[in-house]
Amino acid sequence: MLGGIPRWGFRSGQGFPVLRMSLVGGTKLAWLTLGLSLLASGAYFYCRHFSDNAGVALYVEAARCLLKGEPLQTCNPFFTYPPIVALLSIPLIALPLVLQNLVWYAMTIAAMLYGLILVVRLSERLFSGQWSDRDRVILCGVGILMSAKFVFAAIASQNYDVSVVLLVLIGLVRLTEDHSRSPVWAGIAFGCAAALKATPLLFLLYLPIKGHYRTAAAMAVTLVVASLLPDIGFGGGYLSAWIHQVASPALTERMQESAHAFWWATNTNNNSLRGLVGMFVADGTPSFKPALYAVYSAYLAIVAILIGKSGYSQSAITIDGALLLVSMLMLSPMSSESHYVAMTLAIFAVTAICMKGDAEQRKLAGYFLIFSFLMINAAARDVIGVAMTTWAKDCRLLTLDALLFLVPFAILLFQAPRAALQLAPAE
Repeated sequence: MLGGIPRWGFRSGQGFPVLRMSLVGGTKLAWLTLGLSLLASGAYFYCRHFSDNAGVALYVEAARCLLKGEPLQTCNPFFTYPPIVALLSIPLIALPLVLQNLVWYAMTIAAMLYGLILVVRLSERLFSGQWSDRDRVILCGVGILMSAKFVFAAIASQNYDVSVVLLVLIGLVRLTEDHSRSPVWAGIAFGCAAALKATPLLFLLYLPIKGHYRTAAAMAVTLVVASLLPDIGFGGGYLSAWIHQVASPALTERMQESAHAFWWATNTNNNSLRGLVGMFVADGTPSFKPALYAVYSAYLAIVAILIGKSGYSQSAITIDGALLLVSMLMLSPMSSESHYVAMTLAIFAVTAICMKGDAEQRKLAGYFLIFSFLMINAAARDVIGVAMTTWAKDCRLLTLDALLFLVPFAILLFQAPRAALQLAPAE
């Protein structure tokens, strides 16, 4: 610990990382105040939308359907999540609604705070050994300010994306560790994330490319086992039904085959690349698929170039992880504002570039953060107003903002000396 400020770290050994924080004197009070402030702010936004009750109620209803042996999509067409989500929600059935929401809220806040610590650790690796106590405070302050809108949206909607992002962050941190079993635990974390939400499957493509073969194998095994648990416990067919009724129609543009097609490109709340294409080409038109696949191909080519340029050092894991988390949003059939909590690592990483890059990088990253903050909050109805929010959604400002986050990483990768980004391999 330096100067009473907590140094974030993780004990080596078995299992997932174990949080280690040392707090002394006034710093303890400062961090306690920060935590309570986040809790109070989250509670305010959560309670404002409490009547919506879309998330927990939907998960619990799906869990009841699972216990009855009923098909999930037939029981409730609005439940479009993998069956493992219904399985994990079974313990909530015995609780009254108030306690269901309280448990969900407590889990979400805990995941956010834990994820914040991991994000800071990963961001610091971009410029290892250059961080003072004051720097860490600034990094946290700016990063939290930039991410606050997405954090509150995730709380209000009661989605579980915070947990998915946390699992991805745990996997990334594990990849930076030297312990012999860290690659396996990283794969388990990535596999659990992919079982809960299909978009982390991108990591299954990424890991072998960067030579993380044990991690890729562990991820594949974990994904298969976790995905099959509902079938093992409650009879076969749940996973295959989800693939046929939800995943396959979403990927192949067969709207008519889904009981609840939630991924319309013309939906102004769709902040993925699909929604961006929908600004110019309507769903179902002959030119929609070619336009969508062309945009996907161009985006994947750019990300592949950046990941290839990042090299194999531990700092590269932060860059690759941020790019893949952004890609999870862009390549999803449907990404709403609440899903954008996945942007947190990219936001903190660009903040780190603004603080520790060379003079030109700091200047460009600083201007970018200001511009990004304005774009993010242009869709904040409580701050800007309904008219401006409607315009921001129509123009897909959130999608454009997420795409622009590739620029600071490109500048860092193409301007930084290769030796700074290609140290010893992470595995």
